[in-house]
Amino acid sequence: MKTIIIGILAFGLFAFKNEKSNSTTKKRTAMEILKTPKTAAEQATVIKVLETLFAETDNRNWDVVTGLMSDSVYIDYSGLGGAPGFSTPQAIVNGWQKLLPGFDRTVHHLHNFTVAVAGNRATGNFEGIATHYLANEEWTVFAGYDTEFIKKEGQWKLARIDLSLYGQYGNLGLPQKAMEAVANGTISDFTEVDASKTKPLEAFFMALEKGNLENVLATMAPNAVQKMPLSPENFPKTLNGIAELKKQYTSVMAYTQKYEREYFATQNPNVVLVKYKGTITTTEGKPYNNAYVGIFTLDNKGKIVTFIEYFNPKILLASWPGLQPATYSMHEAGARTDSGVTMETVQFFSNGMQLKGHLFLPPNFNADEKYPTALVTGSWTSVKEQMPDEYASIMALEGFITLTFDFTGFGESEGQPRFVEDYRLKIADIKAAVDYLEGHSNVDMENLTGLGVCASSGYMAHATAKDRRITKLVLVAPWLHDADIAKHIYDMRPGGTEGLLASAKAAKEKYATTGIMDYVLAASELDPLSAMYVPENAFDYYLNPAKAAGPKYDNLFAVSSWEPWLTFDGISAGKEITQPVFIVHSESGALPQGTKAFYGHLKGKKDIKWHNEFNQQQLYFDKNAVNTVMSEVVTYLK
Repeated sequence: MKTIIIGILAFGLFAFKNEKSNSTTKKRTAMEILKTPKTAAEQATVIKVLETLFAETDNRNWDVVTGLMSDSVYIDYSGLGGAPGFSTPQAIVNGWQKLLPGFDRTVHHLHNFTVAVAGNRATGNFEGIATHYLANEEWTVFAGYDTEFIKKEGQWKLARIDLSLYGQYGNLGLPQKAMEAVANGTISDFTEVDASKTKPLEAFFMALEKGNLENVLATMAPNAVQKMPLSPENFPKTLNGIAELKKQYTSVMAYTQKYEREYFATQNPNVVLVKYKGTITTTEGKPYNNAYVGIFTLDNKGKIVTFIEYFNPKILLASWPGLQPATYSMHEAGARTDSGVTMETVQFFSNGMQLKGHLFLPPNFNADEKYPTALVTGSWTSVKEQMPDEYASIMALEGFITLTFDFTGFGESEGQPRFVEDYRLKIADIKAAVDYLEGHSNVDMENLTGLGVCASSGYMAHATAKDRRITKLVLVAPWLHDADIAKHIYDMRPGGTEGLLASAKAAKEKYATTGIMDYVLAASELDPLSAMYVPENAFDYYLNPAKAAGPKYDNLFAVSSWEPWLTFDGISAGKEITQPVFIVHSESGALPQGTKAFYGHLKGKKDIKWHNEFNQQQLYFDKNAVNTVMSEVVTYLK
């Protein structure tokens, strides 16, 4: 199939960097902090903009679509062909107009939204199913998206959109046919939905909602086939005939079900596309709220003969009785859930705040035995479901009891204000986690490892220096800085280090008097005031739903955090550590010079391995990178 270019004008890296370094940006200072914490109303507005953008694209209302975009939009649809870069709204729409009108119909269904709002900036990530229908064939794309918005004159405008392709299904040559149809001028107008065709489909959905199996089956022809191309392991992909359909639908009749649905006609009067959202409660009382695009083909009697149903398999795995995700992490890098490793949800207290954690137990766990144990912490702003669970679940597979947890003010743990990156709090939380493990009857306190990933390496190092109960220290992809290194890095930011420190002081004073904390985005590819700002996907891990973005992670950073972050010295802890230390890092990772300085301070037993084939983000989630690192770590600890 020829390369599909969907509205991408590749200005290239030179234009990207020029835009970032213009005179307007240079004049901004760190004191221009974003004033408003995220609110549910603002989040809902951003989601509405996204839903309207895609719905009006499906409806070919191009003026509405361009009106929802900023003057310049960074767009990356390279997973479907073309090169990423900045473009204008009109250029983007011109590209879409060369493809989408060539289909009978396009239906996008967006879901799994996570939105972070900080003043006039926002990020939104979500997942989408897009079905394109033409000449009795379909092409469906399942993808994750991460987006950024700027609020201008009270209106949220799309400023960046990045698609991560999960998979394509159906006829992959169909886009080429659609583009040829547009080029040839053979574009069909939309067909109105025929009520006689939607009537049997309404009967189908109403029967589901009423839990009436007989009526569900009555809408189907005897030889009806249901196909579910996105089905995960241990869930059927095809149901052939009434007998198989009856068996499958019998199991869900006791569920409480409600469906929001919208119908779309095609040029074939017997084929109807349906976008629907299920609000379902299982017999176990568990919510199962999935998003669907269905392609229904009816026979001349109005019976369903073919039903192709697309839904998000991740939502199914998280909610459907008897099913579970493939691994104990967001990615393939974690231990498989059928590996014998088990995970318990635990809680403990730190300075009066309840912290939530995951305790991983090894296969064939024996409650009468003690096990070597590890406490695993992740990068700054992270939550336990990200890289900590990746590493901890693999260590459990190798025979360790492992604990991950959300620090105070992050994830599921208590603490106000939220999202404060303060080494004092985090070191105290690590000590509280050690207290929890010390009270566990199966933990071998003579063999307790502290494993810190990225920024938490400095916190774990200081905790190890102060707490001899941690018998070994392991650091993976460590970010280790002191005030001098921080100044060198952050003086390049708007306002420089002094401006950031001033903004932190102002934020603390404001919180003390009003109870309101100022926030910036934790990660952004467009906003130089965000905590993590480097263009070219340097922090894609935190923004991309294919990596670590999603409902468990809030992309926000308390402005007061700049003071503890910029004044923290993770390197000097090496002078006080007497326990054995093992480090795995990459010259392509974060601050290798800081790691080398820390390593030079160590007086006791120490070892370091360099895997320069991996970058920092790969060491968080990439299966090959994580497995390579964990092989080194487990070999060392055993």
